[in-house]
Amino acid sequence: MEAVIGSQAKVRPEEARAFVLSAIVLSTGVFGIAFWYGVFGTVFFEHLFYVWVASTVALVASLFVPPIDALPKFMSWRGRFVLILPSVLMVMTALQGTDLATSEQGDWLVWGLNMAIIAVTLPYLLYVLILVAVPDIDRLTHPRLRIGVFAITGLIALAGYEIGAHHPRFLTCYDFKVSGSNVPENCRPAAAVEG
Repeated sequence: MEAVIGSQAKVRPEEARAFVLSAIVLSTGVFGIAFWYGVFGTVFFEHLFYVWVASTVALVASLFVPPIDALPKFMSWRGRFVLILPSVLMVMTALQGTDLATSEQGDWLVWGLNMAIIAVTLPYLLYVLILVAVPDIDRLTHPRLRIGVFAITGLIALAGYEIGAHHPRFLTCYDFKVSGSNVPENCRPAAAVEG
């Protein structure tokens, strides 16, 4: 049973599965970062550390796995270059003594470099996770599905930012407090909570 996209193009079942899984993994990976950026106007250090740890582990793991058909791009020098970027940034940040997550010290170059590296590394890192977890991902050849994955991810990132920026419509101060998160100054006070 094949799905039909457009008027004549057919999508194989394994391609449809790879599309759905790719869209879910990529979207859930960017939503949290976009949401917290919308709430506080910054990328939190734990998100930066997540990208650094995951990319470092993927890089080191790629050195132990021989090149195989399923992982050719993961093993390429370009893939390894992308995976080493967060480590280069961590070393540079440590040597300069600048703040990793914000530009409060006025070092816009480091902050901009941080954001650029995340923008390049995070999607690639999520792609590596999909590549390893979904054997059928290489079958995602339909151009509309490839564009669809990035369009869905972009829309979810935008939605995450907008929900974060307009969080008083969705969450109360109590929601932030009970989750252990910082409470934004502009949060909506909670109704009396029964204890």
